[in-house]
Amino acid sequence: MQGHKAIIIGSGVAGLASAIRLAVQGYEVVVVERNSYPGGKLSLIEKEGFRFDAGPSLFTQPQNIEELFVDAGENIADYFEYDSVPVSCKYFYDDGKILNAYTNAEQFDEELQQVMGEQKGAVRSYLSKSEQLYKSIGTVFLNHSLHKRKTWLRPAILTALKNVRLPYLFGTLHAYNQKQFTNPHTVQLFNRFATYNGSNPYETPGMMSLIPHLELNEGTFYPKGGMISITNALYRLAVKKGVQFRFNCSVQHIIHHQ
Repeated sequence: MQGHKAIIIGSGVAGLASAIRLAVQGYEVVVVERNSYPGGKLSLIEKEGFRFDAGPSLFTQPQNIEELFVDAGENIADYFEYDSVPVSCKYFYDDGKILNAYTNAEQFDEELQQVMGEQKGAVRSYLSKSEQLYKSIGTVFLNHSLHKRKTWLRPAILTALKNVRLPYLFGTLHAYNQKQFTNPHTVQLFNRFATYNGSNPYETPGMMSLIPHLELNEGTFYPKGGMISITNALYRLAVKKGVQFRFNCSVQHIIHHQ
């Protein structure tokens, strides 16, 4: 694609990844960013000698970033490293209960039994359904545009439709969770996954129960140096691939010529 140019508005994670992929394909890429730094929400706050990650606090599916470095022909270990963590979150409740959300289903099942009095196997059953939903339906929505006719001709669409259940579409996530667990604390825990994409668990459909699969089945990871190391790694890679950045530059208009 020599001679082709691309302008990307915003240097968030998506903007950085897009810039890298285009640069690898031979595009001359310019990223325009109104802030003085890259990363968007995935940034850093420094005050009085302390450093705080801003934005996302959980790192899941590291294979997506690994794939980006493979496409760029670079060794990801030269840019940043990460480790898996056994507990994705620790929950503190007003009544004094403290719950560890283990990324091992059997450990989490035992924890919910002991702390919340949930039935044995309840969370394992929930996470099994979550995994099935994600793999049969979630990946279709994530990897293919539903606006394209050819998407509806894919065999995966038929598999997705076969796995659709009425509670996933016409019941709320809260109602779905209430049927899966007995303790309101557990229901509240799984309700919060709706907030990952800005949804309200009392209004969003039960289909959102596929989200916990990413965190509790596939696992949670910690980038060494904090979440900001993801931004730093992608920015370094983009610069190495020739991407140009225009910081402190706001976009007012997009002029398109036919």
